[in-house]
Amino acid sequence: MDRDHRGKGYGTRAINILLKYAFLELRLNKFNECALEGNEPSAAMLRKVGYVQEGVRRKVIYTNGQYLDLLLFGLTKDEFMEKNAMK
Repeated sequence: MDRDHRGKGYGTRAINILLKYAFLELRLNKFNECALEGNEPSAAMLRKVGYVQEGVRRKVIYTNGQYLDLLLFGLTKDEFMEKNAMK
């Protein structure tokens, strides 16, 4: 996302729209996502909408001359419904 638009909640709103569609329309039970090691804003956004870090894939992404970890996150339908006070 362009620097001028970061931190304004656009990503959080977009993820919530996607999750509502995935869980309520497509009837998925779980949604997985990942964030690159060191990208704390992305990891924080995932945690904010209710994702739980489930693991780490160690040193799998090569960028800027180094290998980085990939942080694995998961969110179940029940967790999403509870977080958003839906029945």
